[in-house]
Amino acid sequence: MLDNNKINSLIKTCLTGLTSRQKEVLEGRYGLGKTESLTLAELGSKYSLTRERIRQIESTAIKVAKTNANGDEFSGFKKAVNEILKNSGGTKREDLLIEELAGANAQNRVKFLLEICDSFQYANDGKDTHAFWHIGDDGKKKALSFVSYVLKNADRDDFSTTFVAAARNSGVSDGVARNYASISKNITTNVYGSIGLAEWTEINPKTARDWAYLILKKEKRPLHFTEIARLVSEIRGKKTHAPTIHNELIKDKKFVLVGKGTYTLSEFGVVAGTAKELISHFLKKDGPLSSREVINLVMKQRIFKENTILINLQNRKHFKRLGDGRYTTLV
Repeated sequence: MLDNNKINSLIKTCLTGLTSRQKEVLEGRYGLGKTESLTLAELGSKYSLTRERIRQIESTAIKVAKTNANGDEFSGFKKAVNEILKNSGGTKREDLLIEELAGANAQNRVKFLLEICDSFQYANDGKDTHAFWHIGDDGKKKALSFVSYVLKNADRDDFSTTFVAAARNSGVSDGVARNYASISKNITTNVYGSIGLAEWTEINPKTARDWAYLILKKEKRPLHFTEIARLVSEIRGKKTHAPTIHNELIKDKKFVLVGKGTYTLSEFGVVAGTAKELISHFLKKDGPLSSREVINLVMKQRIFKENTILINLQNRKHFKRLGDGRYTTLV
């Protein structure tokens, strides 16, 4: 990783031979000083010059800076960038490349060096991809082909299979595959590190309902709505009120009430209904059962007291006790 002294030394080399105004324009345009990068209009207003005149000054200054960047002092920088790109499959998202090179705090200065050294190719930020750097067109084509395959074949229930197949087709490792995926704005990871399409709520949750679903899917166990709200607040970094979560759980059928204020997901195979309805469900599904068998099946679905289940079994309008002690349903 490059330290600040090295970065500043390279920038100083780039700016050697420039007039004071040329240095000021480049520093302003790239945000090399204490301020963020400025537009041509903002710099024009600052120096009482037209946008076109600022553009001309910038263009001349960049030519000089690029010539300065051809020296031996830049060989180490170019080697470091080239190594990262090669290890990443020939391409890497700009912010991730810069962070690996020098840390996030050096964003503007390293971006300037990447552009000035003129040894690598750049792809602009677009509708479907983040800005990224690459070595030649091969790495770029392979990355975009990988992303295209994933988006076309993504299986919400088994995304990992699609991802592995895409990596195999591209002939790359899982690490390189994840690097390729990071270029796409349509593929992302959630707070738990699970990767998938950005449009999927379990990957990119937006509403309180989405977050509740993500928590329950991750935990794979029933949770009280107050506990869900606490976990959502903790992970989201934003206060989420328990009544808000409860309201979302009540009105969506993918959430199943399994105890007083306690919910799980219907996709886990949990059957909705009261104790009586659950007993009837299992007796219809499995035929006559002993009271212990009924209790065990219902208890896997709900947080009931055993006595509650036994009392419901005594309902003669709905259930009948056979001669061998087993129960059957009448409805």
